[in-house]
Amino acid sequence: MKKKQHALSGKIEIMYSDSEDMAKEVKQKLILHWNYRGLKEIPEVVRTYGSHIEEVYLKWNQLTYLPIWIAELHNIKNLYLYGNRIHNLPEQFGAVRQLTVLDLSANQFQSVPGCIGELSNLKSLLLNDNSIKKLPAELHRLERLEVLSISGNRLVTLPEWLGSLPNLRELNVDNNLLKELPNRLTLASELSSISVCSNRLRYLPLNGFLSNPIIRFDSNNCLNYLSYIVLCQMIIAVPRPRNVGNVLAYGCFNIHKEGNLSHNNIKLIISAHTANEELIKIPIELPRQLLKVYTVHENRTVSLWELALRKIYNSRYRHTVEIFVSPLKVKVSHQLVRKRKLSQHLPDDYVPYNLIENGPISICTNPHCQEPIFTEAWVTVGMGRYVYSIPTVALCCSRSCASKYVAFSGGIMNLLWHIADD
Repeated sequence: MKKKQHALSGKIEIMYSDSEDMAKEVKQKLILHWNYRGLKEIPEVVRTYGSHIEEVYLKWNQLTYLPIWIAELHNIKNLYLYGNRIHNLPEQFGAVRQLTVLDLSANQFQSVPGCIGELSNLKSLLLNDNSIKKLPAELHRLERLEVLSISGNRLVTLPEWLGSLPNLRELNVDNNLLKELPNRLTLASELSSISVCSNRLRYLPLNGFLSNPIIRFDSNNCLNYLSYIVLCQMIIAVPRPRNVGNVLAYGCFNIHKEGNLSHNNIKLIISAHTANEELIKIPIELPRQLLKVYTVHENRTVSLWELALRKIYNSRYRHTVEIFVSPLKVKVSHQLVRKRKLSQHLPDDYVPYNLIENGPISICTNPHCQEPIFTEAWVTVGMGRYVYSIPTVALCCSRSCASKYVAFSGGIMNLLWHIADD
C-alpha cells in the first residue's frame, strides 16, 4: 500500500498495490471514505465483501455509471457521489430502498431518473450543479423526504406536488431560471426554509404560508412587490428594521426596473412619488392564476366560475388567515374537513380540480371575511407603515371587503394603478 499527495487538494490518496488491501478495508469498515481516488467504477470487492456497508463517500472520482449490483448492498443508507461524471442510474437503483441520503450533485444529469421515486426511505436528495430542466412526477412518492436541494440547474418551473410532500422541511433552488413558485407550497405543513436566490422570480405566492418558513430570495431583480400577508410574515423575523427592503432580500424591489414582463399574466402599472416628489411608474406582474382584477371603486359581481371554486373549496377545507397588527402577528390555519375526493375519475389536468388542490391564490385580506380567492379579486396596492420601499398588494373577494380592508389597514398609503396595455 502506497500513499500519494494530491497536487491540488493536498489530500492523501491511498494507492493499492493489489485488491487484497482494498478487500481488507471493505471487510473491516462500515463507512468507506473513497473520495479523490480516481476511480472509474466502483470496485467489485464492494459487491463481494460489502453487504454490511452503511455509508459510502465517492466524491470527486471519475465514475460514469453505477453498477446494477448496487441494489445488493442491503444496508447502505448514505451514498455520496458528488463531483463525478454520472448521467443516469440503472433501473435497479430503485431497489436500494433503505437509502436515506443521496448526493448526486456536480454530475452530468440532464434529467432526474424516475427510479429515485422508489426510494421510500429517502430523507435528503441533493442534485445541485447538474443540467436538470424539470422534476419527474415519480418524485411525488418520496413521502419521507425532508431536504430537496436542486440549486445550479436549469429549472424554469417547479411542480405543484412539491407542496404536498408531507415531511419536506428544506427546499433549495438557487441559481435556476424560475419565474414563480408553486402556489401549493403555501400549504406545506413542515416547510421551514425556502431558498430561491438568483432566479428570475417576478412574484412570490400571495397567500400566507401555513408553516411560516424563512424565505431567501436575493438577486431576483424583477421581483418588486410582496403580498400584504407574506410581507407581514417576513417582517416578524426582522425586529425593528431600519431598511426592511434590504434586510428581506438583496437585489430585489427595484421599483424603477421595467423588466421583460410576461405576455400572459395581468400587469399593473403603479403610480407613486419618490422622496423628491418625482412621479414614477412601477410595473408589477400578478400570478397567472388571476384572470380578472378590480379596483376598490368597481362594484362588480364575480363570475359563476369563481363562486363555484370558492364554494367547493369551502366545503372541503377550513382555511383562515389572521393578521394582528399590534403587536404584529400572522396566524395561518388549514384543515381538511371533508375527506371524500372531488372525483376519482377526473383527468390529471382537469383545471377546477387542480386549482382547488393547489389552494387559493389568497385568502381575503378583510380580517372578518376569510373567503378564498382563486381567479378574480379586488386589488389594493400600497406602501405600509412597516416598509416604505416595497410595493404591497392585498387581495379581497369583493368591493365591500376591499373597502373594509382599506379602513382596517391604517398606515397603508394606497397607490393608484391601472392594467398595462398588452
